[in-house]
Amino acid sequence: MKEALFVCAAGVALASAVWVWKNSKGCGCPWCKRRVPKRMIFVRHGQSQGNVDPNLYRDIPDNMMPMTELGKMQAREAGKLMKALIGDETTRCIVSPCRRTLETFEQIMEAWGEDARHVPWTEEPRIREQDFGNFQDPDQIRDCKIQRRKFGGFFYRFPSGESPADVFDRISSFLESLHRMFARHPQENYILVTHGVAIRVLLMRYFKLDITQFERIQNFHNAEFIVLENNGKGSFNIGKLVHPSVDPETLEVKPVERTTLRLWDCSGAPKSKFAASYEMDSLF
Repeated sequence: MKEALFVCAAGVALASAVWVWKNSKGCGCPWCKRRVPKRMIFVRHGQSQGNVDPNLYRDIPDNMMPMTELGKMQAREAGKLMKALIGDETTRCIVSPCRRTLETFEQIMEAWGEDARHVPWTEEPRIREQDFGNFQDPDQIRDCKIQRRKFGGFFYRFPSGESPADVFDRISSFLESLHRMFARHPQENYILVTHGVAIRVLLMRYFKLDITQFERIQNFHNAEFIVLENNGKGSFNIGKLVHPSVDPETLEVKPVERTTLRLWDCSGAPKSKFAASYEMDSLF
C-alpha cells in the first residue's frame, strides 16, 4: 500500500514538473518563449476634454473625463494602424477603467469591425492614470509642478494623489499578474490601453531604466502607441512608435512613425537614444 502511494505521489510530482517545464519553455512557436506574446502594444488614450481645457478638472473627476470628437477620431485611426500591423493574429486587450481609455478602446474596436467580436478584454485599475488628486485646481497643479522641479519628478507626490514612484509600485504588481496571464491566455498580441505616465513606467520597468532615463522620456501624444516585439529570448525590443496625427482643422490623417523614444535633452546628462535594437536579458 505504501509503495503504491509512493508511486502515485511520484507520478503526480513528475506530471507537475512537466507542466511547469512546458509552461516555462513555451509552446514551441517561433514567437513563443516563456509564454511571452509575439507583440505588445501600449497605446495612450485619444484627446480628452481635460487635455483641451484643464479647468474642467475643477468639477469633473479625472476618471470620468470624456474624450473629444477629435480624440475619438485619433483612436479610430490608431485602431486601423494596429489592425494593419496585427492582421488576423489573436489579440487580447487590457484597458484602464478611466472613461477616456474605455472610450479609446471602443473606438479602436470600432475600427476593427466584425473582428472585434473575437477580441477578449478586461479592465485593469493598476494601469490607470497617475492620481493628481481629487477635484483639481489648475492653479494649484501649476504650483505643484513648480515644486516638483525642485523635489524631483519621479518622487514628487501630488496632494491627495500619487508620484510616478507610486505608479511604479502598482505597475510592478500588475506585471506579475500579466506574466501569469501570458501562460493562461497565450494570444499572439496584447494591447494595453492606458495613459502617458503609465506607459513610461511600463517601459522603465521592462527595460530596467533608471530614474534619470525615465524622466528624460517625453510623454506620448494622444492615441500614440509603441510596439514591443518579441526578440525570441523571452523579452522584448522596441519595434516602433506610431502617432496617428490628425489635423484638428482639416481632419487629414498623417501617421508618423519612428523607432526611438523622444527624449528631453537635459543639460549635464549624457545624450542617448533607446533604439529599436535595445535588448534586455529578461523581462523581470
